[in-house]
Amino acid sequence: MKILSAIKSAPKCERTDNHWNGVALILAIGIAIGGYFIGNGVYDAFARRTVTVKGLAEQNVVADTAIWNINISNVGGDLAELQSRVDADIVKIKEFLSEAGFAADEIQNNRVQVRDNFAGYSPVELRENIASARNQSRYVISTGVMVRSNNVNLVDATSRRMGELVRRGVTITEDYSGPIYIFNGLNDIKIPMIEQATRNATDAGRQFASDAGARLGRIQSANQGVFSIESRDPIDRWNNDEKQSIHKKVRVVSTVVFYLR
Repeated sequence: MKILSAIKSAPKCERTDNHWNGVALILAIGIAIGGYFIGNGVYDAFARRTVTVKGLAEQNVVADTAIWNINISNVGGDLAELQSRVDADIVKIKEFLSEAGFAADEIQNNRVQVRDNFAGYSPVELRENIASARNQSRYVISTGVMVRSNNVNLVDATSRRMGELVRRGVTITEDYSGPIYIFNGLNDIKIPMIEQATRNATDAGRQFASDAGARLGRIQSANQGVFSIESRDPIDRWNNDEKQSIHKKVRVVSTVVFYLR
């Protein structure tokens, strides 16, 4: 009987051991999977912590090219006589510029524009106006001289002496706005300025992370921004417009997104 009982009970023990081994294996797998997802969730939570900072870089520059249009306009009733007056004014302007120190290849004539104020009149109206004093304002000739020079200081100094041309009998058009100054060296300073802006953004990110009790991680994304050029001295009445300013300020703002650790 004892032998029979032992034989009957042996398979039950094997099934019980297999049962608990299976349970243990399932629990181990569950713990491992749970640990993975918990750890990965914590990692993702930290990875989603970011800070967006901006870094500014500025550099003062000096224009290297000046373009100066001196525009004139004359009115008269006789077209040939009017053109002679315009030619005389052009000669006076070129003499003034030559005396100031500009080379001949820095000076060129602008296009000539002629307007007939009687254009479109009927033959009767045309005869009536030609016979009247209004004929003296029939034609308008507009032209001028353009100076293009790399000597921006000479252009600036000479442009402030326009009263001398007026005293010589030259009538400057009312839309005269003075020279414009151009800076052509932007490509030479772009990379150093971007590097400086990025360094400034990184310093700001480190400070923010320190204040938040975290550490600055790697860059998630970055945007260098747009370069802008403005007058260095906007208070100066000659420099309210960037184009009329010899001394300029170049700015760029980089926006960088960092992970926090």
